[in-house]
Amino acid sequence: MLDVFDSETLVKIYRLLNKKCQAIDGFIKNHALNFGSCSAEFGTEDVCNNIIELITKKNQLINLKIILDNVVNSLNNEDKKVIYVKMNYHLSMEEFCAVLELKERTAFRRIERAFTNLTIALNRSKYLEKLISIMNKEVWIVKLREEVKTRRLAYRTA
Repeated sequence: MLDVFDSETLVKIYRLLNKKCQAIDGFIKNHALNFGSCSAEFGTEDVCNNIIELITKKNQLINLKIILDNVVNSLNNEDKKVIYVKMNYHLSMEEFCAVLELKERTAFRRIERAFTNLTIALNRSKYLEKLISIMNKEVWIVKLREEVKTRRLAYRTA
């Protein structure tokens, strides 16, 4: 089962997914084009295995994005708007309040409710196991989740 820390992590990584996929594409292109100049210790099989691994990683990131898009689209319009803004823009709370025309206290409540509802929707998703598997395979996502958890818990106790 996912918790609100996972939901916030997914929202934070959403805008990074395209960049990660583009970086993988660039690496694969570079890897394949420069294969001729590789040292003798790396054979064709090694290069092919590396490319296959990277393509698999890219497919998982694309799947993650598609799953998240589908789940967010299933939310009510108010929650969808909050999550959409959080996923696509890196805004301060002041900017967030201005975009959604909310007072700060209302914005905090709406954000909390949207993340709670996103967590519920993710846990009800038929792709839950796949989502958890993808998240756990990506070290950078696991690390970000721990940062999100630490920050949120520190904020709650302050």
